Amino acid sequence: MLSGRSGTEVVTEQLADGLRRRGHTVLVFTPQIGPLGEGMRARGHRVADRPGALPRPDIIHAHHTGPAMAALAAHPGVPGVFVSHDAAAPFDAAPPHPGIRRVLAVDERCRARLVDDGLAPAAVGLLPNAVDLSRIPPRPRPLPPRPARAVVLTKHDAHLPAIEAACAAAGIALDAYGSGPGRMTETPEALFAEADLVFATARSALEAAAAGAGVVVCDARGCAGFLTRAAAEAWLPWNLGAGILAQPADQAAIAAAIAAWSAPEAEAASALVRAERSLDTLLDRIEALHEEVLAEPVMPDPAAEAAATGAFIAGWVPSFDRNAPWRRLARAMGEGSAGGSLDALPGQLAGIAEAQAALAAALARGLAAQVADAECLRADLAALQAATALQAARTDALLRRGPIRRLRDAAAGLWRAAVPQAIRAPLWRWRTGRTEQPGRSGSGSGGRP
Repeated sequence: MLSGRSGTEVVTEQLADGLRRRGHTVLVFTPQIGPLGEGMRARGHRVADRPGALPRPDIIHAHHTGPAMAALAAHPGVPGVFVSHDAAAPFDAAPPHPGIRRVLAVDERCRARLVDDGLAPAAVGLLPNAVDLSRIPPRPRPLPPRPARAVVLTKHDAHLPAIEAACAAAGIALDAYGSGPGRMTETPEALFAEADLVFATARSALEAAAAGAGVVVCDARGCAGFLTRAAAEAWLPWNLGAGILAQPADQAAIAAAIAAWSAPEAEAASALVRAERSLDTLLDRIEALHEEVLAEPVMPDPAAEAAATGAFIAGWVPSFDRNAPWRRLARAMGEGSAGGSLDALPGQLAGIAEAQAALAAALARGLAAQVADAECLRADLAALQAATALQAARTDALLRRGPIRRLRDAAAGLWRAAVPQAIRAPLWRWRTGRTEQPGRSGSGSGGRP
């Protein structure tokens, strides 16, 4: 895949760019063209997600088992070189195909895996990862006597608390990047050139050392220690990877690695990495390797190639065979994408169901409490309405039978006694809007006045 910037993806981009700069025509096949592949297309590379869509090449330089077999099947008779990048992944096993003329590993750990798979030790060479020095910016300042700024770049996060605690105790400011911390970067080289100290493994550790930073080789799998010149000589054949992580990645080990800081040793290690692991050195080796393979007088065997392709399809296309290789690949991909093996999926689903039940119970309890509160509010409102009605009745009774009513009746009597009927009647009619003359109404009195 050419989606992100994992080890194999970066190697593919480096080789394509470097070989094209040297005048070679490079054709790139990847099962998935992601952002990295689209970026390579934009720079003029020919990238396809079907091997048959590309012209017939002179040689196939392959990574990952499935794409390698697909390319060999699409272009029968073309010799191939295979490079393994992982010591455990099923998709980094050597392709069982007679067209593969050379098998290589990026470090000693991957080499041991290929030998364990059945290859002769002499048949597996080393082709270590390299650093494109043209991407490394110059350091803005020399390394200090003690580190002040650190960066961790990692795919995992289990060891981050230990690094954070050790850096805090040493007074070092820390920034975390990578899929583990959830903070991605497209330009790790710039971060390394600004940092005094970098916590990383494998390619990231190589790039950090090439950028002139001091390096503590560690990740969630373990800790190797501070990268000195002597350590670099011993650890580079292991690609600064899992094969040298002999200590646990706990606070004590990381604090000890920080305490081993030496700016001169970091600079000496950086010089060694730049001298031995530059991309130009790698490209020289690859050109020589390709020329050697193409010069060999080996006649293709179409029947053997077809049989190898058929056997691979039988094992890698999904079937009911529980021991087929494709099942190991499915488990590996499940662990990488979902954070756990496929075998653990029923337990994970049961945990999700339990969490859902607990959430539903909590929501039910909350709803019941809200209903109870609403009933209390309804009772309080009814009591308030009853109290209001009672007060209104008392006020009405006071107006009808109390002193105010007696005062009103007394005032009305005084009015009738003091004002003649002839005056009161017109005033009453004016008040009530009546216009009849006295004696013409049905009552003959013109109303109440």
